[in-house]
Amino acid sequence: MMGRKALSVAVLVVVVALGLAACAKREPEPPPPPKVAAAPPAKSKLAKVQLGMSPREVEAILGPPTDENAYVTGKAFIPWYFGRDRWRRAYFYKGVGRVVFAGSGGWSQSAHVDRVEYDPHESGHAK
Repeated sequence: MMGRKALSVAVLVVVVALGLAACAKREPEPPPPPKVAAAPPAKSKLAKVQLGMSPREVEAILGPPTDENAYVTGKAFIPWYFGRDRWRRAYFYKGVGRVVFAGSGGWSQSAHVDRVEYDPHESGHAK
């Protein structure tokens, strides 16, 4: 009987040790280098777009987008988080680039320009 107990304890110790080894922290992989968007040339209409502008203000400068898409960010899945940047919307302008809007906080549906990406090779279609 004593042999079975000792064997059970030994198996339990091995299982716990393997479990702890599996949970050990690993070195995180370095993040990929950020994509640096080129600044739009001064003669481009895209250069007139400023951070914080509303979609209507952008459309007044650039006209309607060729295409657009909307998506949620990881902050949308944080319980009880009602701050900014829970969702984003991107406007695509063929041959010009992209304008990305971040949603305002709370239950608001308003947005503001988060970044401007100059890309003369922009296809104009959401990917």
